[in-house]
Amino acid sequence: MFLPIMRGTLNLPAVRDPEVLERLDPSGFFSLCLRYQHHLALCGEMVGSEQIHLGNRVRDMDFDISRLMTVMTERQKKYAKYAEKLGKVHELSHQLNRCHMVLNQTLESMETLNNSLPLEERLEPFVWTTG
Repeated sequence: MFLPIMRGTLNLPAVRDPEVLERLDPSGFFSLCLRYQHHLALCGEMVGSEQIHLGNRVRDMDFDISRLMTVMTERQKKYAKYAEKLGKVHELSHQLNRCHMVLNQTLESMETLNNSLPLEERLEPFVWTTG
């Protein structure tokens, strides 16, 4: 059976051995703790510098995103104006097509009316020229 050096750590009746405490040297454990503390300090510094670096990048990204949002908002407004103008052009084109259709109907009605007149009262045929 293996027992620890300091038997008082077990729930067994402790055998007090004063020589054991004198033979234990805490300097090795202390140096191990110092090395671990140094390692944790280095890790903490590295994490801190990475956090600062990431914080700077996030701040730069926030600035870039806000600038990009401003540019995109301006473009959206500009394109909304263009879309409104295109809508007006489409509406005007539709009105011109209606005018052309009404004009053709009017020309047909004029020709029908002219043909229904007696020959001596008829007008010469109407010719629509553009240009």
